[in-house]
Amino acid sequence: MKPIHMLCLTLLSSVAAHAQELSAGPSVSPARKTVLGVSVTPDELGVVTLEGERVVSPRVSVGLGLRTGFTQQKGWSDSLVSGERENEAGSSTFVLGVGPRARFFLVGDAPEGLWVSPGLEVTRSWRRFEIEGQASLNDNEQRIWSFGATAMLGYTVILGRGLVVQAGVGAEARHDSSQYTSNVTAKPGYEGLFPVGEQSNEGRSWVIDERLALSLGWAF
Repeated sequence: MKPIHMLCLTLLSSVAAHAQELSAGPSVSPARKTVLGVSVTPDELGVVTLEGERVVSPRVSVGLGLRTGFTQQKGWSDSLVSGERENEAGSSTFVLGVGPRARFFLVGDAPEGLWVSPGLEVTRSWRRFEIEGQASLNDNEQRIWSFGATAMLGYTVILGRGLVVQAGVGAEARHDSSQYTSNVTAKPGYEGLFPVGEQSNEGRSWVIDERLALSLGWAF
């Protein structure tokens, strides 16, 4: 198991233990029906989920999340012959998605306690890779539609006047449908020395993976 996954599991255990200590004392907190927060997944750096949750019964809540993120990287690739930096490379990724879910509370009353949560997700991703060498420019673009389902086990604790801390672990299964386009152009003086033009292809795949989530928010 990855170190970041162990950290998330430890945090989830700590949150649950702390919540049990709080529940042992007298409860004077007012009833809260709505939670707004921001969630991050350690394996997806640069992507955040804006979440809204509404209590519909003492043991059930429903929610909606909006996923968005942008990452950009630049670097160099080395020549296989000389070992020197030869090609400048850059990549950027933009993600936008939406996901409804429900939470069923096994311990405690919604929105605080131990819960299980099934959910659905639809995500659109745009990825672009550019490699610029002395003789050519290689521009690659990938567009991905992802449709998936998640199952999570987690704990929510409300601290003070309404600060919400949530942690969850689980699994996801999704279907990715991608379209890949590659366009190679020659720089002036190098025309005709290598194949140029645009190529495209499509791909489909199924992915099953673990899912970890940490969230901070406010309940009212």
